[in-house]
Formats: sequence, C-alpha cells, structure tokens
Amino acid sequence: MSIPTTEIIIFETSEEFRNDYSILRPAFDIVSKSDGFQKPIYFGAQIEKPATGYLFLNWDSLAHHQAVMASPSYAPLLEVLKPAFGGPSKMHHVIFNDHPIAFQQPVTEVLLITLKDPSHRAEVFDILSKLSDLTKKMLVFGPTLEDGNVIILVGGWSSVEAHWETVANPEPKAAIDRLFVLANKDHLFHVALRSYAGK
Repeated sequence: MSIPTTEIIIFETSEEFRNDYSILRPAFDIVSKSDGFQKPIYFGAQIEKPATGYLFLNWDSLAHHQAVMASPSYAPLLEVLKPAFGGPSKMHHVIFNDHPIAFQQPVTEVLLITLKDPSHRAEVFDILSKLSDLTKKMLVFGPTLEDGNVIILVGGWSSVEAHWETVANPEPKAAIDRLFVLANKDHLFHVALRSYAGK
C-alpha cells in the first residue's frame, strides 16, 4: 500500500470535546464513507495542554480530500464538527517518508519546524532521515504540501518520559541540537491518540 497523504488538524478544543470525545463521531461517520479515505481516524487532546486537540486522517491523495471539501457534504460535516472546536484550527497535509505507525503507539510526539533558510533543507532532511532510521521508522516526517519550508514530524513512544530519555542520549541529542540550529521549533507536544473506524 502506498504512503497516504495525511491531513493534520491542530485545533483549540471545546470543554465538551475534552469531556467526551464521542461528540466527534457524527463527523467521523461522514468522513469515513468518503472516497479515498483510509480508516481509521486518529484523534486526541494534547497531554501537556488539553486545550489543544489533534485529528489525523489518511487519504489516498490530496485530490481525494479536496474533492470532499468541494462536495455538498462538506458544509454539514463542518457543522457537526463545531461542538468539538473551542477556537481556531490549522490544517496541514503531509506525505511522510514512511507509513505513520506512530499514531498506533501509546504516545505520539507532534513536532512542527520551519526551516530558517530553504538552503538548509538537504541537511535537515538528512538529520530527520537518520532519526527515522534510528527509530525503525517509528518517527516519520515530511514537508507540508501547503509550505515546503514547514516540516511535520510524528514519533511513536511508549510514554512521554521514554521520548525525553531517548533524545537525551548523545547521538540523537547531537542531531536534534543541530536540527534546531537550522530550523525553528514551532510546536513540540505529545498526544495519546484514539482511533475510530466508523460504523
């Protein structure tokens, strides 16, 4: 199976969503019937600050998601999403360097970085590729389709502590220190994702 195009929505959560994730099910049931959608949907609130939520949806291609956004079913979909959103949201699309198995782990790291200069791209990709290989692709990354200078990385961990312990080791620490010389760290948090495959 080819690597999907992953839609990533980072949003301000409502109190209703934080109390009951199932309020998203009507929206998920609409999306899960869409052509080109790959089940399941992954979702959750940030561990560090539950006021931030995440949705991860895999598509066969960006065109498949765009077709849904252009369809008559999109307005009703946005309507049933409303109760979960307590404020602004941001959508990204990424084709990761491998399948995002991180979503299936107990804790998923979400890192957004922006290149300080486009000339750093090759070195940044080299660093991230080495980290991805080091974790046996438990950590995957890719530039957003909206802006090639913005890169999103997701990493699967047994716990938040396991992430920090691993990156404190000399080899990954040196790579990450260099990474943040070349790119701005815009977002680095964790989420315990749940999945929903629809009715």
